[in-house]
Amino acid sequence: MSDEFKRKLEAYEKGELSEGEAEEFEKELEKLEKFNEFLEEKESDMNGTVNSIDNQKQQKILKRGKWRARFTTAVTALLLVLVFTIISAILTSVYYAWGSPDRTNVYRNVIDHTMTITDPHGWLGGTSTNTKFFFGMEATRDINKRVGHETIKTGEMEVDFLFSMMSYPERRYTGPDSQSSAIFFYPGMAEGNESEWRKLEELHEGTVVSAYLSFSELMDTETVLQLFGGRNMDVNWLAVDTGLEGTDEWYEGVILDPIGFPAFPIWHDDDMIQDFYEEERGLFGSKIVSEGYPSPDYSSEDQGTVLQDQFLKTLEFLSEHERKADQVYRYRLNLEDRIAFLESEGIWHYGVVVTGPTKEVLQLQNEEWAGSIEVEEVAFWNWESF
Repeated sequence: MSDEFKRKLEAYEKGELSEGEAEEFEKELEKLEKFNEFLEEKESDMNGTVNSIDNQKQQKILKRGKWRARFTTAVTALLLVLVFTIISAILTSVYYAWGSPDRTNVYRNVIDHTMTITDPHGWLGGTSTNTKFFFGMEATRDINKRVGHETIKTGEMEVDFLFSMMSYPERRYTGPDSQSSAIFFYPGMAEGNESEWRKLEELHEGTVVSAYLSFSELMDTETVLQLFGGRNMDVNWLAVDTGLEGTDEWYEGVILDPIGFPAFPIWHDDDMIQDFYEEERGLFGSKIVSEGYPSPDYSSEDQGTVLQDQFLKTLEFLSEHERKADQVYRYRLNLEDRIAFLESEGIWHYGVVVTGPTKEVLQLQNEEWAGSIEVEEVAFWNWESF
């Protein structure tokens, strides 16, 4: 504000200005007042705009912060799950690989040996295992049967493990005839249907069969092997009297769940003899080991004794894991009672599973020691004489 304007303002307030000077000064005051109003409005608009911009910035910053926090939380959770999964996979592998023999091998043998002694075709094939995340393991195997010289897949079996707890096996069959169960008749207690022999008579000569043959009397292992030694057929499995088959009054001598062993020894891990060992150096200094463990040799004269010894050894092994073996068998094995009976009375057979050319199997009808027969499966000719 200039000195001249101050002088006129003081003179205006004291009334010392002339009428013309007063009117002119009032116009200047009016202009000044409007100018001040303009400045105030301008300043108010500027302040509002600044405040609006600040609010928008703050909202954007808050929103960006929320998404960043969510992303960080999600990534952290994902990393934790990934780390836990990796750690659980490592611990799972360590758990099932622990011991000598390791748990995987023991559980695999429980399944295989149980199938071998309870299923006339259970010796065909083996169990495969696959560890899973979070302390689980899956065991799978094919369900097969032998008809003539051909092995036929009839289904699959799957068993799940959580730590050492085993689930009940899940069996999936692939055909209507694949679920036929073994049927034997205990000597002196039951007789089969003669129509089964007539069925073999009606079958074409160019076929092969698999059948359950029951004996008219109990026979020891050596005798059974000698009776079939020169015949053009194979004995796949020998049913064993374990003391419970002849006491079941409900089924009156009809045996639907037999116990037995195949016509070859059931070898165990500790039976194998190392005959080959070689070490090689691989990449980065790693060691590659090659080993060979063939099964023991035995003579034909000792075959019966070896079969029996390995069968009893298998029962002893399964008795240490009887709960799991019962789950595979689907019934109680009562191994303690069976083992005690076999050690006291010896091993005797009431039947066998045979396979071969239909007309060759039919000739067994003429043998006094051959009782009844149950035809299991018929197939087209696939037989090769060795």
